[in-house]
Amino acid sequence: MKPFKRVLKETKISLQYHNELNPSLFRDNRLDPDIKSRLLEIGGMFADFCRVPRHYIKDVIMTGGNANYNYTDKSDIDVHIVISKDALGMSRDWLDDYLSDKKSLWSIKYGITVHGYPIELYVQDASEVTPAGQGVYSLVTGTWVQQPTHQEISFNDPHLKKKVLSYVHQINWMMRNDASYNAFKDLRTKLKDMRGAAIAKGGEFSFENLVFKELRNRGYLDKINNYMKLMKDKELSI
Repeated sequence: MKPFKRVLKETKISLQYHNELNPSLFRDNRLDPDIKSRLLEIGGMFADFCRVPRHYIKDVIMTGGNANYNYTDKSDIDVHIVISKDALGMSRDWLDDYLSDKKSLWSIKYGITVHGYPIELYVQDASEVTPAGQGVYSLVTGTWVQQPTHQEISFNDPHLKKKVLSYVHQINWMMRNDASYNAFKDLRTKLKDMRGAAIAKGGEFSFENLVFKELRNRGYLDKINNYMKLMKDKELSI
């Protein structure tokens, strides 16, 4: 087994930061018109799939790494349907659970990509605030709601590597030792809550969000989800 200091030194972070927006999607800081139209069409399909009435939609936006300078070849194209959830007159908890389930069903039914990037769809409440400096592009108007700000970012932080490696070790250990379904569920919840709190407080490049994104890029979040699914299937089968 390699000494930990050597492992730490050899560990490469997959996160990236660029001096230009993704050239596969953008031209002169504007989203390619054909891509814009296709994403808007996909967003409309998803709204219909979720049975969100079109007149409740305030905007359809593109956000996330591919609307910023931190895209990689593993990045999704995040398309959000913006609505006022309160206007639907439903319990917020029920509505959020319903939309989450519809999102999961959509991902099972469809595997749509644009220029090789998977489309990640989400129904967002109009009250949600995007951290300053993070790009939000309106697919309805073809203009920036909020332009991304280029920053001086370095991912060569030994503390970042150490935290990522600690979670990698923990997840691998849990799988080798057949940890319970609830243990994996608790870990998944912890990672999501950690990320949400970090973004709210420090934005896209907060430490905990970088840890989350690196684990996602390495496939460990998918490993957790797939392992939990297998455990549940096994538990319910006779």
